[in-house]
Amino acid sequence: MNVTLRSISTTATTMLEQKAWQALEASILYYQGHPVGTIAAHDTSVDTLNYDQCFVRDFVPSALVFLIRGDVEIVRNFLIETLALQSQERHMDCFKPAQGLMPASFKVQTVGGQEQVIADFGEQSIGRVTPVDSCLWWVILLRAYTQATGDIGLASKPEFQRGIRLILDLCLAAQFDMYPTLLVPDGAFMMFRDRAVEWRRSHSQRAAVWANGE
Repeated sequence: MNVTLRSISTTATTMLEQKAWQALEASILYYQGHPVGTIAAHDTSVDTLNYDQCFVRDFVPSALVFLIRGDVEIVRNFLIETLALQSQERHMDCFKPAQGLMPASFKVQTVGGQEQVIADFGEQSIGRVTPVDSCLWWVILLRAYTQATGDIGLASKPEFQRGIRLILDLCLAAQFDMYPTLLVPDGAFMMFRDRAVEWRRSHSQRAAVWANGE
């Protein structure tokens, strides 16, 4: 009896895993024939703003699963493409992305017969929230990719080193350029105002700790 129950449980788990992989693979976003991420939700019955885009933060759990399975191409491509979207110029304008900022999400769109990667730095997101945490998740994923693959050459490339330096300059500077990166008190934490965040680290602050390897 126990053997039969274990067999049924194992079969159910296997089927569930298969469905999960099918759903994940169906959500893969392609750019010029190469996988570059996964869209937020794969549901053709609902036309919801931004769900057809790949969110930097939300892709990280999927990326870790891909790395565990040995599918490193999609993670490598994601790191390269998002780095290319990083804001490289310093702006004295609170309505433009600060230098070093990563987009909240991106989508692949055909313009003039050619595919282009279109970044969203919070202009279309819920509450128009600036994605200060995206760059931290990018660093965390880069570290995970390097550890899983041993490919230190990617992180050692000049453009990657510059990107990391811009992220450090952005997150470690004592400034309020376009977003609060120092302290996020209750009432200023726009996305989760219904939760008690006073005297606690926000998800951005926790990501900063993880990105620094602590």
